[in-house]
Amino acid sequence: MTKNTAIRLNRPLSATVQIRAAHCGKPKSKYLLPCFMLLLGGGMPGKSIALPGDTVKPYAAFNMLYDSNFLRLSDDMDSAQLTGKNSKDDFVKQLSAGFDMDWNISRQHFIINANVNQNWFQNFTNLDYTGWDTQAQWNWQLGNNFNGEIGYANTQMLGSFAQLGGLFDNLQNNQRYFANGGYLFHPNGKITLGVFRTKNKFDGDSRQVSNNTEDNAELNLQYLSPTESTLGLRVIATDGSYPQRPLSTDGSRDTGYTRMNYAVTWDWRASSKTRIDGLVGYTQQNFDNFSALDFSDIVARLNLHWQTSDKLLLELSGRREITLADNLFASFLLTQGVWFNLRWQTSPKITLELPVSYQEQNYLGGSNNSQGFEQQKDKVGMVGLNVLYRPIDSISIGLVLNYEKRDSNYPIASYETQSAGLNLQMVF
Repeated sequence: MTKNTAIRLNRPLSATVQIRAAHCGKPKSKYLLPCFMLLLGGGMPGKSIALPGDTVKPYAAFNMLYDSNFLRLSDDMDSAQLTGKNSKDDFVKQLSAGFDMDWNISRQHFIINANVNQNWFQNFTNLDYTGWDTQAQWNWQLGNNFNGEIGYANTQMLGSFAQLGGLFDNLQNNQRYFANGGYLFHPNGKITLGVFRTKNKFDGDSRQVSNNTEDNAELNLQYLSPTESTLGLRVIATDGSYPQRPLSTDGSRDTGYTRMNYAVTWDWRASSKTRIDGLVGYTQQNFDNFSALDFSDIVARLNLHWQTSDKLLLELSGRREITLADNLFASFLLTQGVWFNLRWQTSPKITLELPVSYQEQNYLGGSNNSQGFEQQKDKVGMVGLNVLYRPIDSISIGLVLNYEKRDSNYPIASYETQSAGLNLQMVF
């Protein structure tokens, strides 16, 4: 499948399709990546030269997607009343272009990825838009013991409708600024300090209540084994806010919070064909004004990558994670489940993938919890089939089929959907 295109037809663990989007005429384009990279490169030695392996790969792609329930509406909901349309399905076309750059100057490594895309909807035509997906990153190295990353990413996209239950102006801009530095204080010991900021902003008036900003500080202490396995301790402190969310008088929603994450992490290279990585930790979140919204829980992740042969890869993941919710009421989502993916290269030109997942979702930090209503709980299952065909190295053709079903204790939140997509990409 295509690497940076906007319609993620090959998302292995979810049938929810997100479409990268933007209004290119808006002032948000002021973050021009070439200027950013000139600033990063300004401190490099004048005699540095590009290495032979440096690459710049421009590409263009065309995607088509059919989704039988694009807005993820329940059968108990009146589609015509909610959307003004008698049908819940949609057919989306997308044209995109971009480039990937991988550039080395002396011991410094620069990466730039940029993509611009235009999307057309056949049914919900008011969702047509232009979008982008960009990232610039400098992997810096100082001597033999100091290294780190500095970067910025900006994505404009149409967010998922799975938690909204209606037709909303769901265009959102996600930004991430990050910088970190690590010191190898012992051949088997490394400490890393970092900061990063995330900003999620919605254009639509009805969605701006979900605008969110988080400032984070991170500490990692790692043991590095001779076999390249790692064992570490990680602490992340977060200061978050909803700058356009009014403080409720009934204690149902807050405007800010602090969070602490503590975790033991590992990356075990069991063999040349087997890798097991993950974490076990604890999350504690306290809201600024209403302690009834506070929550804490154990979080964990276990990933198994098993290359059984040159042609067959098995990936299995178990997760228990807390993330931002994407609806109008609850603020956070506790997700636990299992994800499986089988990748089989049947020939040098054809690759098959079979993604399957099951997850349970509980909503946290919202009005239902504080006012005594039953907490919303969802069960989501998905199965898919991805086929990738490369007739030549510069051209790829992808076919994706997905089925997804959600059962909820809120009947209006249950839905079922099938989707099919075709992706064509050419690298120049």
